[in-house]
Amino acid sequence: MRTDLFLVPGPVEKKVLSGKTVVIIDVLRASTTVCQALASGARAIIPFDEPGEAAEMRARLGPKDALLAGERDGVKIENFDLGNSPREYTAEVVGGKTIVLTTSNGTRAYNKAAGSSLVLTGGLVNISRVAERVAKSEGDLAILCAGSGGQFSIEDSICGGMLIDKLFLEHKIQMELNDAASLALLLYRSNKKAIRETIAQGEHGRFLNRIGFGEDVTLAAEVDSIPVLPVLKDSRIVIEEEQPPAAE
Repeated sequence: MRTDLFLVPGPVEKKVLSGKTVVIIDVLRASTTVCQALASGARAIIPFDEPGEAAEMRARLGPKDALLAGERDGVKIENFDLGNSPREYTAEVVGGKTIVLTTSNGTRAYNKAAGSSLVLTGGLVNISRVAERVAKSEGDLAILCAGSGGQFSIEDSICGGMLIDKLFLEHKIQMELNDAASLALLLYRSNKKAIRETIAQGEHGRFLNRIGFGEDVTLAAEVDSIPVLPVLKDSRIVIEEEQPPAAE
């Protein structure tokens, strides 16, 4: 399996991801929030690049069925229902609802993956489920780290490295890595005994703590705490349905 990891999504062209299994990673916080929303019973998450696009979609769906969610510079966008803190996405708030979501980094990556054969949302909170699904997929793998403000983020690369490590060691997948994937693997293996501390001390972790979201950083670093498998289908992120076993 050819495995390419991209430290930031900006330079990545859609054709590079075409036909591949793509894992989009935004540990702080879009991936974690998507997982939490679906685990809390949200019907789907529709990702958008811009707030105006998200507001238009929510208007079409109606406030009874959809919630408008998103952030810029880490805080909830004015007049939106929800921000990007996974702690907001309780069953009482999002159960049965469609979430129309726009974030500074994470949701922008989904547009890059148009034309990919399978698009998964990955975070530390669901890393084992993602690894299991990737191991069953066919073709090559691309890991797209959302980064922060167009720059490298340590938490996304550690998560990507952990995914690669699991595929190597637990699923016995033979992979040919690009240099960024090798770097992420080394970064994870060098910090695997202190993942939470490393993420909290990272640039974006420090920023979120400074603006009052330190608990989100802690939640996002809890490995396998939200074991759902979000998959992009028809421009909506939903939980992938379990396939029934083949009849004998």
